[in-house]
Amino acid sequence: MSEVLQYRFPETDGVANGLAGHALGNLLIAAMTAVEGGDFEDGIRLMNRILAVRGQVLPVSPTPITLHAQTADGRIIDGQSQVMRTTGIARVWISPDDVQASEDALAAIAEAELIVLGPGSLYTSLLPSLLIPAIRDSVLAASAPRLFVCNVSTQDGETTGFDLAAHVEALVAHTSPNLVDIVLANNRLSPDPARETVAGPGSAADGPRPVRLRWPPSVMPVPRLILDEVVDTGNGHHHDPARLATAVIAALEGESGIRRRSAGRSASRSA
Repeated sequence: MSEVLQYRFPETDGVANGLAGHALGNLLIAAMTAVEGGDFEDGIRLMNRILAVRGQVLPVSPTPITLHAQTADGRIIDGQSQVMRTTGIARVWISPDDVQASEDALAAIAEAELIVLGPGSLYTSLLPSLLIPAIRDSVLAASAPRLFVCNVSTQDGETTGFDLAAHVEALVAHTSPNLVDIVLANNRLSPDPARETVAGPGSAADGPRPVRLRWPPSVMPVPRLILDEVVDTGNGHHHDPARLATAVIAALEGESGIRRRSAGRSASRSA
């Protein structure tokens, strides 16, 4: 089901059409919103019921949002499907300016034991939510540790040529230096540079590549880095769900241990 919902419609004979670049899941959400009379939050609830979703899927805002990007050479790109195919992105932003956050989303962030940012498209999936001021501020104020899961491979267009540090630098530049406590990245890279292009349908020599492990990023403070073998060995574009889940749980347990030890030392000093 996850693979079906993430399916993006291709161009036809190299020419963009009305569906090109759009994910099936996003189109279903648009349809459910229309069925609910234009209420986005009710549309998400309806989609959850129809798909029998386990857990909760919450919209970050009831307001329709448009994503915009500016490239290093000054071009302005509008719309998610166009931004995702754009290289050389310098910054992104959303409109309208006064987007309100969903109260359900704010409550879930405040109550979370761990906040996981990613994996997903950096500019077109992850950052749009964090560019809503109330969502960003809620994540910053949360007591839970904040874990950024970096993609295992670059994406044609928006993150072409990005290494691990570049992902973190872009995330911090659009939000706050204190947004991320921990970074989790894949460490299973091809030992043969000639074979470094990620395998998969339609891959080309200049296609997606494993995210190189340059570290540290040019940010302060520098997040704690965790490296683990979390790539799907059968599809280098994606994480292995079981391996990733195990790594995320281990990161939470490790962070909890650090916080307990830190609290213990503080108590000893004050005694």
